Amino acid sequence: MFFFFIGSLIATSQEIKIFRGTVIDMVTQEVIPFATIAAYTDKNELVDGVSTNDRGQFQLKTNKPFTYFEISFIGYENFAKQLSEIEDYTNILIGLKSTVSNLEEVVVEAGRTTTQLKIDRKIIDIGADIQQSGTTALEAFDQIVDIQTDLGTGSISLRGSDNVRLLVNGKPSSLDAVELLEQIPSSTIKSVEIITSPSVKYQADGLSGVINVILKRSLNTGLNLNLNSSVGTKRYSYGIDGNYNLSFVNLRFNASQSGREMDNKQTIDRTFMNGNTQSIFTPHDFNGLVRKGTVGLDFFIDEYNEFSIGFDYTDDYHSFYNNSQYFNVTDRDDFVYTRNSEHLHFTSVFNANYRRRFSKEGHFLEVDYNLNDNNNGYPAFDFEDTIFLFDQIIEEDNIIHAISLDHVLPISEKLQIEMGGSWNKSNTKNQQFFRANNTTGTLNTFDYEEELLGVYGLAKFSTPKLDWQVGLRYEDFSSTSQNTLNLSTTDLDFSNFFPSIHLSYKFTEDNTIGLGYSKRVSRPNLHHINPFQLGNPFFRFDGNPELKPESSDNIELNYQNNGEKINWSVATFYRYRKDVILWVNDIEDNDVQVISFQNIGLNHSFGVETTIKYKFAKFWDTALTGNYYYTVIDDNNLVTWDELYSSNLQLKNTFKITKKISTDITYRHTPKRQNTFNFVKSRHRVDWALRAKFLKNKLTANLRVIDILDNNLMKRNTYTTEFNQRTVWKFQSQTLGFLFGLNYSLFKNKNKERSRKEREYRHNDSNN
Repeated sequence: MFFFFIGSLIATSQEIKIFRGTVIDMVTQEVIPFATIAAYTDKNELVDGVSTNDRGQFQLKTNKPFTYFEISFIGYENFAKQLSEIEDYTNILIGLKSTVSNLEEVVVEAGRTTTQLKIDRKIIDIGADIQQSGTTALEAFDQIVDIQTDLGTGSISLRGSDNVRLLVNGKPSSLDAVELLEQIPSSTIKSVEIITSPSVKYQADGLSGVINVILKRSLNTGLNLNLNSSVGTKRYSYGIDGNYNLSFVNLRFNASQSGREMDNKQTIDRTFMNGNTQSIFTPHDFNGLVRKGTVGLDFFIDEYNEFSIGFDYTDDYHSFYNNSQYFNVTDRDDFVYTRNSEHLHFTSVFNANYRRRFSKEGHFLEVDYNLNDNNNGYPAFDFEDTIFLFDQIIEEDNIIHAISLDHVLPISEKLQIEMGGSWNKSNTKNQQFFRANNTTGTLNTFDYEEELLGVYGLAKFSTPKLDWQVGLRYEDFSSTSQNTLNLSTTDLDFSNFFPSIHLSYKFTEDNTIGLGYSKRVSRPNLHHINPFQLGNPFFRFDGNPELKPESSDNIELNYQNNGEKINWSVATFYRYRKDVILWVNDIEDNDVQVISFQNIGLNHSFGVETTIKYKFAKFWDTALTGNYYYTVIDDNNLVTWDELYSSNLQLKNTFKITKKISTDITYRHTPKRQNTFNFVKSRHRVDWALRAKFLKNKLTANLRVIDILDNNLMKRNTYTTEFNQRTVWKFQSQTLGFLFGLNYSLFKNKNKERSRKEREYRHNDSNN
């Protein structure tokens, strides 16, 4: 009995106890991520500890006896919680009080770009990447291997497909994705969300996924100013942004101007099936100017109510000059075809947002309204051997109303229910004025209206090891159009259900595996059926009002391992697409190329993505990122190739020379890419950047060189049943740029400071 008693004491003393809880702000009731939880004995000896996750939750497993917890986080007073005061070890709630004492300035420096792998998305914080400094959002995307960006053709894609939905702060725009990204300076971007397996909170369009650009939003106390300027190869930019925070109200403002020129040279050799030939040499000159202004107000009414309004205006102008030389043209002498054209974009965006928080942690109701008014003009003048042929002006006016409602209700510590809906309405009036030489001009109109109503429900279940969420979305889509050119009309209506399921399992804090399924759709829209788009006597675009919606089922499996020196992740997916919408070419008898959209049948897509990050030394980080995508098209006679593939490889090395100076050398290789009607030969490039900080890190200077070797030629071969074509595109790949940034706080509002979590409303994100 004696030995049994002693053994029982030993076993009891070695029993592992589990403590679970949440750390919150005592005033705002918002969770505090990455707070430190330390366990001490009555002799103030540290025995164990843990940190809260990004949701403010912690779990401590220990078999060591202790007396109290001490909880700490920057900007908050340390708090001690006696073990004897805790009734439920699995539901500990700890509130921290923010400090109000005057503290010396704390500067947090990010050493490299961070990537977070969530249950349904990948979040890339691009603020620390030297290569993305002083560029547009489009050029910043070019440094992210997960997003396939082609600066030559001006296109973006995810996992081998350009059917991508682009959002800015969770909101849509009427602009083309590339046009929109060229308007956004990369210095204003906080992070980029790549959502290849979207949950039901997202609208269902975007077959290969959603790219959500999160812009910076300053809530620092007092008056804060940031100055940014850059100059480089045929480009410049300057701007100011900041905020004035009085605790109960925050004023945000931003103003910038950027100019950019670019020259490309394209050579095309074309042979038609009837034996005719045509060669074109096209020097392409681009000149652009973007002016932006933003102002916003955040009202912190009380602990439970917040209201924000904002207005954004963009004036985007760019001109194109093409002096194309036609030679080797069957039955024609050589000639020069000249086009002078312009693009004018005037965009106004108004946003109003209200959030109501309730006493229960994580319980909130949010309403958001967004108005996007976009006016576009596309004038063009065409000449042949200096003889005027015709001029045309296309005007497109588009207004989008978007209203979203979200309600998040925590049922228990483990279960959370989310419900909401959205209503989008888009009205577009497209006019084309055309006047040939010595003729009377004609005016035709294409009116298009689109409406989308969506509602969703989502359940989330969370344990220390397993997170899962399952949801269902219903959408009703309708569109109408009228075309005065041929007196045609369309009236489309589609209703569908879209489920999504996501699972995430933690083997340990550093090893996570995830599985996701989502259903997506691509409905015929303005881009597919609009007949009024710029063309010329040798090229024409035809809208197709007979298109059927394209749908896709997506399954994704991913794994992430985070170690002390090495981090790596791998993701694989399968996508099944039905009634695929494809851009196809046709040739008329007079050798005029006609482009339209057609449904071509079924696609099966597979792919794998992987990233390995290794810290060789304190001063040297390296990252190797690669992907490979493969698609099979089921029995279709329209396409030339029914097996498609593409891949990318990037090796990035970052060196910290001193505490103030760092450099980055990146090698990028793009192997041969096979498309439905063409293939692009392999190419590669080397990029280099240098960053230095001065004046106690308030002044930052960057030097950036893209494509040091200047050999990033794009060579594309096209084969169709109508013609064969070889294209060599020498675009302005090599660029040199200098960036200077200054951030300064004129004064801090110390007496009225309130600790509030910076957030930007996004209808598709419950982690606001």
